[in-house]
Amino acid sequence: MTEARGQLLGVLDNAASQQPDKVKSAQQQLKQWETSPDFYATLQDIFYDKSLPINLRFVAGLYLKNGIDAYWRKTAKNAIRPEERAQIRSRLLTSLNEENKQLAVANAVLISKIARFDYPQDWPDLLHNLLHVIQTTASAPDASSELLRARSLHVLNLVIKALCSKTLAPARRQFQQIAPDLFRSIASIYVSIADLTISKVAAQPSIVNIDDEHTRILSDLDVTATCLKCLRRLLIHGFTDLHQSQEAREFVSITYKHIQQYFEMRTVLMTLNFDEHSPIRKLVESHITKLGKLFNELQKTHPVSFILLPSAIEIIQFYWQHIVLEGERAISFYGAGRAVDPPLFERFLVQGLLLLKRVVKGASYSVDAANSEEENANAMQAKSLIDSRLLTPAFVNSCAEVLVTKYMQLRPEDLDLWESDPEGWVNGEEADHWEFELKPCAEKVFMDLLTSYRVQLSPILINLVDTVAVVNDHNSLLFKDAIYCSVGLGANELFDSFDFNNFLVNRLVPEVSNKEPSFRILRRRIAWIIGHWIGVKIDKQYRTYVYQIMLQLLAPEEDMVVRLVAANNLRNCVDDWDFETDDFIPYIEPSIQLLTALLKDVEEFDSRMRILSCLNIVIDRVESRITPYAQQIVELLPPLWAASEEDHLFKSTILVTLTKLMGSLKEQSSHLYDYVLPLIEHSVDRTQEAHIYLLEDGLDLWWVTVQSATECTPRLLQMFPIAIEYLEYGTETLRKVLKIIESYSILAPDLVLSQYALPLFTSLNSLIGDLKPEATNTIIHLLDTILLASPIHLYAEALINSNLLWRMLNIIMENKEYAFILTQYLSIFARVAIFDLSIFLKFIEIAGQQFNPPQPGLLGAFVDNWMDKFDNISHPRQRKLACMAITNLIATTNPVVLERLHGIMVIWSDVLSEVKESGGGDALVYWEDNNNDIDTAEIEGTPETRRRKELLQRDPIHTTNLLTFIQTKLKESEYMNGGTEVFNKTYLSKVDAALLDQMSTLLMH
Repeated sequence: MTEARGQLLGVLDNAASQQPDKVKSAQQQLKQWETSPDFYATLQDIFYDKSLPINLRFVAGLYLKNGIDAYWRKTAKNAIRPEERAQIRSRLLTSLNEENKQLAVANAVLISKIARFDYPQDWPDLLHNLLHVIQTTASAPDASSELLRARSLHVLNLVIKALCSKTLAPARRQFQQIAPDLFRSIASIYVSIADLTISKVAAQPSIVNIDDEHTRILSDLDVTATCLKCLRRLLIHGFTDLHQSQEAREFVSITYKHIQQYFEMRTVLMTLNFDEHSPIRKLVESHITKLGKLFNELQKTHPVSFILLPSAIEIIQFYWQHIVLEGERAISFYGAGRAVDPPLFERFLVQGLLLLKRVVKGASYSVDAANSEEENANAMQAKSLIDSRLLTPAFVNSCAEVLVTKYMQLRPEDLDLWESDPEGWVNGEEADHWEFELKPCAEKVFMDLLTSYRVQLSPILINLVDTVAVVNDHNSLLFKDAIYCSVGLGANELFDSFDFNNFLVNRLVPEVSNKEPSFRILRRRIAWIIGHWIGVKIDKQYRTYVYQIMLQLLAPEEDMVVRLVAANNLRNCVDDWDFETDDFIPYIEPSIQLLTALLKDVEEFDSRMRILSCLNIVIDRVESRITPYAQQIVELLPPLWAASEEDHLFKSTILVTLTKLMGSLKEQSSHLYDYVLPLIEHSVDRTQEAHIYLLEDGLDLWWVTVQSATECTPRLLQMFPIAIEYLEYGTETLRKVLKIIESYSILAPDLVLSQYALPLFTSLNSLIGDLKPEATNTIIHLLDTILLASPIHLYAEALINSNLLWRMLNIIMENKEYAFILTQYLSIFARVAIFDLSIFLKFIEIAGQQFNPPQPGLLGAFVDNWMDKFDNISHPRQRKLACMAITNLIATTNPVVLERLHGIMVIWSDVLSEVKESGGGDALVYWEDNNNDIDTAEIEGTPETRRRKELLQRDPIHTTNLLTFIQTKLKESEYMNGGTEVFNKTYLSKVDAALLDQMSTLLMH
């Protein structure tokens, strides 16, 4: 053991070194040892050895943690032996007094991970032992006891967190059984220490300036903070009906008292000039936010039960009281153009708003038929409490007023950032961080309030719009901006009570023309509010005003923030359901010019992405009308691509822009090849790391490029082997790659197949049989297209030599696949049999010899299989295809086929009676697409659309009258087999008389 420990110490020392060669060698050696007996017990011994260097101990702990993740579970491969696990467990709590914080945290993580696996079956006394340590050190005044208590509490917190993460029902029930006792013990510790700390500071605030007392208070606050973490998880996951638990009710009432007292303590500390960076103030504020997190998670997890707690309504009212007071304080500073000093306690205010938001939304407080009677009764009681004690009409009005006038106004710091970093400010406004930021959170609460109390609040809001018609000073401008913000946020609720069309023409159009510098605030808001109303209610005849306003606000001389917001909201206007391209035609050229000018002026990639996104929408909606401006757009992209370097998300946006352009330009897209094709090659190059991020968009661009091509240029053809290479990987991109290959096969079938048939079919052969039905369907569709697009004699040899047909034949004859999959494989053989029967028969003959043992009668067995699966073919065009192929087989002297005339005639009877064909053999039902899986990158109206139509128009399914075809083939068979009399005697006489009469009637028509 000593020798092994010494070796391990040397290797760990190398693993902890700064020399890459030593580290690599050490990692390899540790990898070899990780399944050796006692390896992890020895690692633990090193980890706990305080005589060793800290960095070496830490590396040992890291490898021990990794081993627990990989090998601790009993069912794991090479699992750690039970006796070694027991040895490790027995020592885990012996180093709780670790002085080094980094190592203590690592040890706590180890204990929690093992607890998740072993508690309670293999480690039943864990929680009891931890609590014993915590309780016995609670009253000891010495530093070592305080350290042990703090470390033990941290371990307990992580253990509880680990146990809470178990999701299976038995584990949850088990946790709920132990939670009350555990909760009672920790709550007792928390309350006694918290009460003592609070009363001490309240009685003598200056005590925090005495060094020894200050240190003691910090230590106690650290303990109570950890207790709160434990208690929060125990309440959330360990109790079901909180309002029915006496302990939970009492504890929440205590925490309501404590949050008020902690808030008072914070005020005292601020009075004593402890700034927000001082440890004691940070800890007190941490307690306030931890209690806020407790209230929010209780409300989120147990919404009804939380409201039924005695102090719940008072808690929300406490938060609202401070929201009002802080809002009034903030506005007084905003009015003077100054930042709030001292700053707002934003996290606390946001937590209060979140509590209010969930109550306002009220989704959890309605009767649900799926709930029990008791649950519905509780929900109704909670709803009654909310309506009577909180959300009264007066409160709702006051709440809306406070939110709009105090929290939705732009702050001085907003305007400062607007000035110093306009792009950053706009990107920040667009970010979806409302659960963590005060102003966006207030806006969300207002939206829910307006949704829930639309009838009450809508008239008040509309009246406010009238009161802010005139702006007298900067403050009234900010107030007007906030009112407009509320109108935009409430668009869905105000649409039937607010005449936005009139507002647009008579208010916004004149206001947007005011070019005073201070009015940029309002001009930015006008673009924003139109973007919010465009999808709700702006009538068609008013859309021109919208486009004119947006273009006016995109002008180069306009403020950068205004331009960026206008671009973002022009996208909404163009992407609207009621957008009419004809109405936008006069604005296409200025839109492109202004957006490309803005693209040149911005520097941040987030801004560029949003502008490109707007351009993409414009290109998509105006389609071919973008042609005159395509070059102007494309010329912007190379420098942007080069500047983006490792910003792959932005490069993806450029690829999307090019995809939109190529799809819109269609036949005229070839002049962009010099720029587009190298980008496609770069995006799909597996030797480049960038392909991980760009592949999907690169494939979309590639496919649209081929769809839009009028000819297969040498450079375009040169890229085709890359698509074949991607088939070998069979990744999630397979479907797109198959679509690209299919488009090539329609664009230049003879050219592509003459050069690449064998590698293509070989790669497809490697996929057949191992895919999901959807992917198999795409491969079959590709093969069907190839057989239809190009003469089979060009690639028949490759088709056979690749073993593709052989593999499909094996699957058909094994008859183990789903029937609808087998019918798809049969459809490929049907194409071969129709286009060149000799190739089909030659292949079947060769295949029969390759079976082990050989099957000279393979043709008969194959035809039997085919006829057996015929009823599984559902689409009329596929049924006709199979019928034609089987019919083509009878033009033979081979009795193997002709002896099956009865079954073949049954198929004729079925198919002929199903569809009424035209004289040319076509029918509307054959054109119905049975493949509804249309890809988003498939563009309508491209050259490929026409090529596909032409291809289908020469498909025998559409050009061959089935009745005539059957009559012809039957005549041929009669002639080849001695004439009508001999044929009737030899074969037709064996057909059922009733069926023969029916067929005679059908064939006479």
